[in-house]
Amino acid sequence: MIYQRVLVPVSGKTAGERAAKALRHAQTLCSGEIILLHVTEALPRLVGGAAHDELERADTAKGETLLAPLVEDLKKEGVACRVVVREGSPADTIVTVGHEEGVDMIVMYTDGRDGLTDLLIGSITERVLRNTDIPLLAVRR
Repeated sequence: MIYQRVLVPVSGKTAGERAAKALRHAQTLCSGEIILLHVTEALPRLVGGAAHDELERADTAKGETLLAPLVEDLKKEGVACRVVVREGSPADTIVTVGHEEGVDMIVMYTDGRDGLTDLLIGSITERVLRNTDIPLLAVRR
């Protein structure tokens, strides 16, 4: 099955070879557009107004810089792609953006369990899987 729109979340932790591996899978599944998503940490509620806007712009610029090499590689291969940078909790934001963008598939890299926190509340991939009706491909090592 070929999908028209595929969402690939990329964090700073997965931006290198891990993201490349997830993107290779996404490319084989996608005949349309790949949307690269970077989720930034939610800013403290105490920061508001112009200060909040400035911090948000800085976080967005960092996310775009992180994704720029991946975008460049995709464009060299003739793959339609777009970058989305959002503030929020990773799992919730991935699900929200997936629905807003009308994606047909989410492709995520996963390490499996990463420690006590994941054991207690689950990994980001597990939380996305539990909270979306969009098909999810978890790419493992």
